Amino acid sequence: MLKYKIDIAAALESEGFNTYKAKKTKLLSQDTLKKIKNEDTNISLESINRICMILGMQPSDLIEYVENDEEKKKYSI
Repeated sequence: MLKYKIDIAAALESEGFNTYKAKKTKLLSQDTLKKIKNEDTNISLESINRICMILGMQPSDLIEYVENDEEKKKYSI
């Protein structure tokens, strides 16, 4: 399962990237921002790319894979 390593919403906010700026620049959709705030990692690679650009980070700074038994069973690994 993918998990965020950091509080991305707070990091974006500290960079001055808020809902108003998202609407104005159209870099991230309202849906993507909502998912980030809810710690939902089901966002596009394009969104991850844009977040990396805004924060000056690499994808590995943002997300990590955490193995769990539920997924192992689901995918028969």
